[in-house]
Order: sequence, then C-alpha cells, then structure tokens
Amino acid sequence: MASEKVQRFLETMVPLARADMQKSGILASLTLAQEIIESGWLTSELAINANNPHGMKTQLSGNTWPGSTWNGDVYEKETAEQRKDGTYYTVVAPFRKYRTLQEAVADHSAYLAGAKKEDGSLRYPGIVGEKDAAKAIHIVAQGGYATSLSYEEKLLAKVKQYNLTQYDNVESEGGTMKEVKIMLDAGHYGKYNRSPAVPAYYESDFTFKFTNMLKAALEGYGFKVGTTRTDQAKDLGLTDRGKAAAGYDLFISIHSNAVGSGVNNSVDYPVAITMVNDDKVSIDEESKAVGEILAQVVAAAMGTSQAARTYTKLSANDRDGNGIKDDEYYGVLHGAKLVRVPGIILEHSFHTNAKAAAWLLIESNLQAMAAAEAAALASYYGMRKQESQEPEQPQQPQQPQETATWYRVRTSWDNAASQIGAYRVKDNAIKNCPEGYTVYGDNGAVIYSNKKEDQAATKWYRVRKSWNDAASQLGAYKVYDNAVNNCPAGYAVFNDSGEVLYRMAAACEYVVKTGDTLGEIAKKYATSVDKIVKDNKAKYPDITPNFIRTGWKLVIK
Repeated sequence: MASEKVQRFLETMVPLARADMQKSGILASLTLAQEIIESGWLTSELAINANNPHGMKTQLSGNTWPGSTWNGDVYEKETAEQRKDGTYYTVVAPFRKYRTLQEAVADHSAYLAGAKKEDGSLRYPGIVGEKDAAKAIHIVAQGGYATSLSYEEKLLAKVKQYNLTQYDNVESEGGTMKEVKIMLDAGHYGKYNRSPAVPAYYESDFTFKFTNMLKAALEGYGFKVGTTRTDQAKDLGLTDRGKAAAGYDLFISIHSNAVGSGVNNSVDYPVAITMVNDDKVSIDEESKAVGEILAQVVAAAMGTSQAARTYTKLSANDRDGNGIKDDEYYGVLHGAKLVRVPGIILEHSFHTNAKAAAWLLIESNLQAMAAAEAAALASYYGMRKQESQEPEQPQQPQQPQETATWYRVRTSWDNAASQIGAYRVKDNAIKNCPEGYTVYGDNGAVIYSNKKEDQAATKWYRVRKSWNDAASQLGAYKVYDNAVNNCPAGYAVFNDSGEVLYRMAAACEYVVKTGDTLGEIAKKYATSVDKIVKDNKAKYPDITPNFIRTGWKLVIK
C-alpha cells in the first residue's frame, strides 16, 4: 500500500501535471518523475518553502524563455552538485520561489519547451509532444537538466516503479479521449445476505444498486462500462461473470463483507481482494494497484475506524490442470484471469457492523461514494469529466439515523406494488422520480409529482430563507433542479405548500474525495479557497491552498 507521503504527493501533483500536459505537451510522467527526484515527494526545503518541486534555479539557460510564470521571487539554499569525475561539492545557490505549485509546474514546462543553448538552438529539442516517457527523459538528461551522472536512470526507475505513464493517457494521438472499458459485477442476486445488525439491509440490494450508480459515474468520465447482470433476480456462474470481462481493461466485483452470521461491530475495514500471481498470467500487479486505491477511497468515504486492506487467496485445487496448486481461489477473479483481465473484489466494509450497514442504506452516501470511486479510477486511467456532463451537485455522506421519514416513489399511494424506491433524503426521492410517478410522505401526502396531469397545473419551487419570510425569496422556478442549482447556503427550496424540499446549510461538512481540489470545492459552495483554509486550519494544520487530503472532513461556511 502506498505510504502517506506518496499518496499525498500523487493527490497534489498528478492533477497539476496532467492539466499542464494538455497545455504544454510535456508528458506528465516526466514532470512527476522529476518532482519525485528533486523534491523527495514534496518534502524538500524548496518544495515546502518556495513551491519549487523541480529544483529550478534563478539562472537557467540565459534566464529567459517564452511563457515563464516566475515573478522574480528568490529563495537561497545550500545544494549539492556533482562533478564529471563523480565527486560532489556544495554551494549556496538562488532558486526560484513560486506563489503556487501550479505556477511552478507551468514554468518548468515552459523552460523545457523554450530553453536554448548558447548557440541559440533548443536545449531540449523534441521534448514538446514526445509521447514516449523514456525518450523524453533521455532528452532532458542529455540537455543537462541536472549534474547527477545517473539522473536518467533515476527518472526511468521512478516512472517504472510507480507506473507514472498511466497519467500520460489523457488523449489519444487523434485528440479524442482514449477508450477504457470496465466490467462491473453486482456480487449477488435476488435477496441475499441480510444484515443481522440492520434487517433492512441486503447485500444483493446494495450491490445491484451501487453497481448502477458507479456505472453512471464512470460513464461521466468517458469510460465504456459493462455489467454482468441487468436483472437482480437472475444468477450467473462465478467463472462466467469473470469471463464476461473479455476485451475489457478491468473487472470489479461489488460486495459488502461479513464476519460470521451474527452482529460484529468491532470490524469495519474495507478490503480489495486482488488476483494472485501464477505461472500463466501476470496481471496481478495492476489488480493490486487498483485495489489499493479503491479500498482507500471506500475507507475515506465511509469513515471506517479501521484502515483499508488488500489480500489474495490461493485455491486448494489445481484449476489450471498444470499440477500446481497456485491458482486464483475466487471464481470471478479466476474467470477474469482466464481472459487476461485484471480484476478485484471490492468489499465495502462489513454488513455485520451496524453502523456500516446503516450507512450503506442511505442513498446520498452511495452516490457520493460512487462519485469518489469513479474519480479515483479516472485519475488512475487518465480520464476526465465529459464536457457535456451537467454540473455535479455535491452530496454529503450522512450518518445513519435511528428513525427517519421515508419518501416513497410510486404511481399512487394505494398501489404499494408500484413502488420503485424509498428514500431517507427527500431530494434524492425527487431526483429519482420518473415520469408518471409521485413522491409520497409516510402518511401518503404528495411531496412531488412527475405526472403530466399534475405538471399541467402551475407549480413553483421557491428559493427563500424561510417560508414565512417572503421578502427573502431569491427566485421562483418551475423546474425543481433549477431551484436547487440556484439555492445558496442558508436558503431552502419550498413547494407551493411551504414544505422544504431541499436545504443548503449555512455551514456544512464536506468529505474530501480523491481528485478534489480546493478550487473546485470553493466553486461548488460559492466560497473562496482562502476562507476554506482559514476555517479548517485549526483542525488540519497541513491544509494549504494547494494541499488537501482524501478523507478530510472540511467545514464549509
């Protein structure tokens, strides 16, 4: 599992390197490898005090090149240099000091693209647009970026060790998004694995519902997503489910775990079961890498008390018929392995734990977790949000409640068999109410109707601080989603009866997901990066405008 230092670096620098690559044409893998070597995973004095993770000095190749973002600030420090004979010497040198890490990345790329030698020729010819990481590294080393005689070998080693080329795959040569295909497997069918702690929870219900949520979230990034089952009531053989991933890039089987058959509130860790290595297929490393990432995402989303884990299990049988008992134990992973596709079984904590099972019953929690898992996979495979996507509304994980009102989606109150969902969160019920259906409260009262005959009547959704304070009204909308999208902090959306349908709290808690930036979070909540940093500095001393950590619970005011 990646160390905290490595995870922090990747969360901070990968989005910056990938975004810069789209503008500059400098490979993200090269940028990241240099940052790792030069800054020690952002732990160097220069990185911390000068936002300079590339070791950029003030005097470089004539000190001028097109597109430089450096404003002239200087930071002096002692540095070790290597002579051509291999010996070292120490000097005090002036280095560039940047206002942000983003400026540093941009200046580094501008330097590589435009720096010239004394004779006027480019110092790093061919670096812009080079798609081969090894060739790009060779160009940089030959251009004399560093005095270290083993600089090229060090960079190549980091690229290979941490699979940094994965972050180069944002666009294909033709300029369109590359195709990445993921097969999702809802772990069980029918009504299976009821929680002994929360009787309303069935693992099969969760896996089917969450699979479809994750599918939608992944498609928002341009992934091609298949599912092993489209009907919760139908079963498929274990091996066949894995083999259904043939031609895909990844297989994920969705589950929740269990300890025995009774209630056990002491165990709640998420776990990714990854492929074993055997003599026929060597795709276990990618399985492990993806599994580690997703298990950590689940832990952060659910707020588990125990850290995420990964493990593998060997079969007691010779499944391959080669006389060696070294094969994959789990049928779905064995099936995926037969078609040479890396795969994992992702256990979303334990449904034998009361808190975890209750958490997994809440619709908004699942939506938030699906978004976080999709974002993590998008970062891993170098995918990005599709521009055609509607702006994502932030959904905060909610703690389970002992008692709560249910909002039921039916064609009519009397037709219980027509119910397609019951939600604790009113807004989620409304969003999942298709044409011809109505959202009802526990007593049968109509909360929202999506029937044409009802929509024909005038219906307004009013944005106010309170129903009685008509003067506070910011707007009245005929489309519910428009009212929600224009509801700022401290306001609520009311129906014609004065009932609250949606409320944006004046202060709320936001759980940081993989890939989040403070800029994006601030934009969602109509606040500023500096204010978020200020309001959370006491709780998280490490927070900066350029650094947040997955799993942090930020107070947004």
